Amino acid sequence: MPIPSSDDIDSQFAVAKALWERDELPRSEAILRELAARDPAREDVSTLLAKLLQSQGRLDAATAAMFELCRAHAFEPELSLRAAQFIQQSHRQPLAAEVCDLAIARGRATPALLAVAGNIARELGDFAKARARYLDALDAGIDLNTWYVLGALAHTMRYTDAGHADFARFEAHFRDEAFSARARAATGFGLAKAFDDIGDYESAARTLRAANGLVRSVLAWPASTWDAFVDARLVERVARVPAAPRSDFIPVFVVGLPRTGTTLTATRLAEHSGARDRGELRMLRFIAEQLIGGGHLGDAGAIAEAAELYRMHARQDDAPATWYIDQDPLNFRYLHIIEALFPEARVIFCRRGRRDTALSLWCQDFAHRDSAFAYDFESIARFAAGHDRLMRHWQRTLSLPIHTLDYETLIADPARTLDTLRDFIGAPAIGGAAPAPATPIHSASVWQARQPIYAASVDRWRRYAPFVPELAGLFPEA
Repeated sequence: MPIPSSDDIDSQFAVAKALWERDELPRSEAILRELAARDPAREDVSTLLAKLLQSQGRLDAATAAMFELCRAHAFEPELSLRAAQFIQQSHRQPLAAEVCDLAIARGRATPALLAVAGNIARELGDFAKARARYLDALDAGIDLNTWYVLGALAHTMRYTDAGHADFARFEAHFRDEAFSARARAATGFGLAKAFDDIGDYESAARTLRAANGLVRSVLAWPASTWDAFVDARLVERVARVPAAPRSDFIPVFVVGLPRTGTTLTATRLAEHSGARDRGELRMLRFIAEQLIGGGHLGDAGAIAEAAELYRMHARQDDAPATWYIDQDPLNFRYLHIIEALFPEARVIFCRRGRRDTALSLWCQDFAHRDSAFAYDFESIARFAAGHDRLMRHWQRTLSLPIHTLDYETLIADPARTLDTLRDFIGAPAIGGAAPAPATPIHSASVWQARQPIYAASVDRWRRYAPFVPELAGLFPEA
């Protein structure tokens, strides 16, 4: 067989790319697969093929394409880093970890690859491995202004003694003004977590106050924009698709204010029911933004197309299920769109004592700008007020089944609560069947959700009350 020339592959790749841009995906895929078979080391070919498959929710196939590309390059570190991040973002953490491990085993790991390997191990719940990777990244000279490794390191163990070497490491970086405010803040949140572990709530509160202030210095949250957002949702109407509800695909949306137990609820319900937990899918918020921004809420055809897009990304190409859990808490903003897309959907509305919620938000460093309100108590109160307005409106106006779950109830009696939730979504008891495989956790709750359910998280605010008077002043309930 003649060896294909690079010019021939280049021309065919240009055709495939043009087809991709015209949304002629089957033809584009066929060409890309042929090219990848002819030259497995062509990064542009395999990367576009992976993106095409990812856009269709075919994440097993997409990530397999990236893995084979890495194999063709003998797991070269920079390529392995890009591939691992793509695979990680596709929620295939075991395969991403394998890419990292194979690259690291060749002895050429970069600091960034070590940091990503640590993040992936943490998302899989392997905290010992995550810690080892983070320490290796630090020893290799990781750029702490780009990679917030120290803050992540604090969430790989529970501290018992202020004499642990990490305390000095965290303190030194947190106080060093040579680093960016955002990087220092990330370490500050980790230091506060370490202080909390050992019961030094005064030091934790002092550190949190400084860390939150650093974030606010570089990240604004305009309260008026949030108020306008809520006002707009209260008057919107969404077209309905004239189709019977489906019984073979039942999405379950776990919503509420962040830090009200949404991740805990979703992960435990998946284990209890066999439902497929998709983590914080973020596809619903993308769809909602497109429908609202494009003025398509009244277009039944657009609603039907959006429903199929969400269904494709929730189903994916792994083992099939009937119930799919989306644990993005901020989906509470779009319950009217959920009702139009999926009248068969179920919504679990998580609530938690407002003071505990506010404290937990203030203690957490978030990755997404949607949570920019969390770094100031007045902003938390304003955001929570808008949340409450929307949820009252949805409960009054929608026919969507909504089950209200109090975090304290889940903590007090998890078995009975999970039985109730399983009955609510309509899933049968799994009996002796194996539960759904554990889903990697991407959310800010990655450390907490991996711990056993414990009652110490209830009324936690009381331990901080002497040092954080805003909790009682802005959030009136006891």
